[in-house]
Amino acid sequence: MKLQVMLALVVSLGLAACSEPESPTPPVSDAGEPARPAPEAAGEDEEQVAVETDGDGKPERPAEPAAATPLPEPLPTDLWRSAPSELTLGETVVTLNSSLWLRRLPVIGADGTAPSDLLHASVKLQTKEMQPLPKLDILRVLLMQGSQQWLVKENLDIRAEGELTLEVSLSEGPEWLPGSAVDIAVLLSYQGEEVRLIQHDVIIGPLRTGD
Repeated sequence: MKLQVMLALVVSLGLAACSEPESPTPPVSDAGEPARPAPEAAGEDEEQVAVETDGDGKPERPAEPAAATPLPEPLPTDLWRSAPSELTLGETVVTLNSSLWLRRLPVIGADGTAPSDLLHASVKLQTKEMQPLPKLDILRVLLMQGSQQWLVKENLDIRAEGELTLEVSLSEGPEWLPGSAVDIAVLLSYQGEEVRLIQHDVIIGPLRTGD
């Protein structure tokens, strides 16, 4: 009898030693699914990009580049560069016919030793085929020689010679050399629109003493 009791104890102890412990049951969320571990916080070294939002919480679009600033109107020194040598105003073709000369004034020149020989000009607007000039206004006259310029836009001395010619007289201009070439540009107003007319390579004549 004692032998049977001892065998039963040995068998029960062996079965207890061979059995494995059960794994712990994972926690369960309120929805009945296993809870997932919380994500780790971003490290300090990771770059974070901030996105600006508007009042509705939507990301703002990058600002569009500003429109290009319009270019300014051509300077007086550019008037003659793109102007034509003749204009058709209505049915009339208008050109320039200019003359340049020097006049000596009884004053001391820039070097302090000689009188000043100042430039004078007669700039004439004329028509072809003996047609009368249309109604127009002369706004300014520009004379160019190299990098130098003589711009006249106030108190213009304008004279009409009949219906075919309109003359602008200029006096006491720069001391340019006789025999040198000058470009002349005239800015006109015709029917509310500004137009330009040019004459190239007008030669400065010799000194005049009688006018």
